[in-house]
Amino acid sequence: MLAWIAILLLSAGTTALLSVVLQTSAVWWLVLRIPLLFLAAYVCWLLLYTLFIVIVSLCIDKNKPVEKPNHLLRRLVSETMQLILLVGRIRVHAEGLERIDRTKPFLLVANHRSMIDPFLPLSRMMGTEIVYVCKPEILHMPVAGSIAHGCGFPFIDRSNNREALKAILRAADILKEEQTAVGIFPEGTRNKTDAPLLPLHPGSFALAKRGNVPIVVAVNRNTERALPQFFWHGTKVSFTVLDVIQPEQFAAMNTQEIADEVRRTLEDALR
Repeated sequence: MLAWIAILLLSAGTTALLSVVLQTSAVWWLVLRIPLLFLAAYVCWLLLYTLFIVIVSLCIDKNKPVEKPNHLLRRLVSETMQLILLVGRIRVHAEGLERIDRTKPFLLVANHRSMIDPFLPLSRMMGTEIVYVCKPEILHMPVAGSIAHGCGFPFIDRSNNREALKAILRAADILKEEQTAVGIFPEGTRNKTDAPLLPLHPGSFALAKRGNVPIVVAVNRNTERALPQFFWHGTKVSFTVLDVIQPEQFAAMNTQEIADEVRRTLEDALR
């Protein structure tokens, strides 16, 4: 939100300055001057902000391990995600956030239909850090890979059991040592099928047992339409917290039993 407000203020200020400097007696210019100048300034400031993000990403060495959390970079990511949603005319309706105790760490699990799914909780829970467990392919993406690495996001390679275990342990450390929430999509990848859910990976829920933290079960709706309609057609999406499962509720359950319970909750909501 701060990035959005800053860009609007800078655009308005630039418009006011240029409207004074570029004087003319033409009637069409007097009528269209303010909206045209504001649009031009708005686009320019957006491009400058994008350039700033690119420069930040170039300063991050993806081959160097992240030794301590970069809270400023994580805040920048949250602001940028919210800005992308606003520019893309993606309106987020959130429900059930009052169920979450944001003063303590938690494991956020949700269905996965679109690349913007991680944006939704971050845009509606400003001030709450959520470190996402990512696929290793993201690390190789320009800009996004460097930013995710700099934020300390764990990358889980499910095809390599040893590396997957390292990522799970790293995420568990974030929960316990940093006291920061962790988000994971237990389907493992985006669901591009007509089925409401892909199979859930039980190992995803080992994080909650290792960290002894609540599991926040949430559902994303309509997000698969957002990117195809980005900017040109407004899209309304929703993020709903369905349940918060406390550690004492799943203490006697194994990860497969937890996965089955979460799956039932998600399927009921998506049906």
